[in-house]
Amino acid sequence: MTALLLRRLGVALPTLLLVSMMVFGLQKLLPGDPALALAGEERSPEVIEYLREKYRFNDPVPVQYAAWLGGLLQGDFGTSVRTRLPIGTMLAEKLPVTIELAFLSMLVALVLGLPIGIIAALKRGSALDYGASLFGLAGLSIPNFWLGIMLILLFSVNLGWLPAGGYVPPSESLWGNLKSMLMPAFVLGTGTAAIIMRHTRSAMIQAMKQDYVRTARAKGVKERKLVLRHALPNALIPVVTLGTLQFGELLAGAVLTEQVFSIPGFGKMIVDGVFGRDYAVVQAVVLCTAAVFLLMSFLADLAYVLLNPRLRT
Repeated sequence: MTALLLRRLGVALPTLLLVSMMVFGLQKLLPGDPALALAGEERSPEVIEYLREKYRFNDPVPVQYAAWLGGLLQGDFGTSVRTRLPIGTMLAEKLPVTIELAFLSMLVALVLGLPIGIIAALKRGSALDYGASLFGLAGLSIPNFWLGIMLILLFSVNLGWLPAGGYVPPSESLWGNLKSMLMPAFVLGTGTAAIIMRHTRSAMIQAMKQDYVRTARAKGVKERKLVLRHALPNALIPVVTLGTLQFGELLAGAVLTEQVFSIPGFGKMIVDGVFGRDYAVVQAVVLCTAAVFLLMSFLADLAYVLLNPRLRT
């Protein structure tokens, strides 16, 4: 186990360093001069030169990267040029919102994906199986932004049951928080539910073909006990690891959904940073997202080893 942890850590650190290089280098390819964007409408030459010196725009790219990386290693993400706030403070405010959205989305995905996948596997070739396949195809094909707009038209505009957008912190109102997060969580969760359903179905079909299942059935074990105590625990091993990775993707892929529902999370933060030429914010958000995804990938490997005793040796 210790060797596994060290190997994964040895892969994660160089990967994170490479991501930081790509994030810093690619943002230099964006069109436009950030100093001109920050100078305002008058764009005084003195102000432009002052901004270039202040934010190191005149320094060579390697020098800028070294200074930025040195600040990161000390826990300093820099200061937003648009809001004048420390980026670390902004990340601390936005990250819990995105984590809550990802958690609720994963809950929706598990509630929908697991039962549908199990039923589809047990009723293979039936109308229920074809219906589950149709659900999976729809979940993977329908764009999140279109589904979000349709839900807003139905539940907010026509029925008036849920707010069209915005975010209510749990500290203010738990019920208001749930209402504000219900639609975006469903939008993100349906796509993940389709993926979990397909993998659950495939894993259950393979588990039901194993010798230990046939032996238990020959001994007269009831079908319900056979499924729940013998086939399902083994079929869920790859699904658990997949769900861990999908949770990381939910943290990274909520940009459009947060924009549609005006949720102040990581997605909206990075979009505002791109449009405002706030490069330091964009770099910090992308790097934090990559770090979280690497962490979830590590937890997926760890969960697979813990759930599968054969891999512990």
